Amino acid sequence: MDNYAKLVNEFVGKYSTRTYRKGEIIIFQGEAPRCTFIIKSGVVKAYNLSIHGDEKPVGFFTDSDSFPGTWTYDKVPSAIYYYEAFSPDCTVYLVPRNDYVNFVKSNPQMVLAELDKYINNELSLSMQLNALQHSRANEKLMYTLHYLSITHGKLLKDKVREIKLHLTHQDFANLTGLTRETAATELNRLKHQGVINYGKNQPYTVNLEKLQLILNDQYIAELDPKTDKVLI
Repeated sequence: MDNYAKLVNEFVGKYSTRTYRKGEIIIFQGEAPRCTFIIKSGVVKAYNLSIHGDEKPVGFFTDSDSFPGTWTYDKVPSAIYYYEAFSPDCTVYLVPRNDYVNFVKSNPQMVLAELDKYINNELSLSMQLNALQHSRANEKLMYTLHYLSITHGKLLKDKVREIKLHLTHQDFANLTGLTRETAATELNRLKHQGVINYGKNQPYTVNLEKLQLILNDQYIAELDPKTDKVLI
């Protein structure tokens, strides 16, 4: 357990919880939340909708993460995205906003941990944006796989990471703006090349060494296997 999770878990125990089923919306876009939500278990997806009703994911939240941050810190009067349970069961703590903000302010360790969390979120968003800027479908997917393996992955062995999100072809289509059919075709091609591996009820694993060889991007981010910190 990292320092952030430890601090949060020591704080939230006195608050009530609520469990949501997969696909159940926790906060609607434009809604003024009644509290800050802190994840006890599961995954929450934040997303926007295009004018055509297409889903555009902007991030995933996991254990001990709080949301919506912009509302919690009084930057906006309501949620700017939808927040939906992404895992089969997602349990969240319901924490009054002022309680959470005062807790962060009163604890120097928590201030630093919160800062570290938002820096990591910025890294995640910039990597996601970089993936979307590529015009070719296979590049969009490869950079998206890279972003997910770095920000939501765990090391299995040298250069191989498992994405800790249970993603479907449709999820990849939503993340990249491709059709489901195109996403499925390109993912299957990468599987045959040994870049990724996946199956029914099996999470995606990414071979970063093979991925980097195909992308030929000398500035692609890597992770230090000893510290799990990003290297450029």
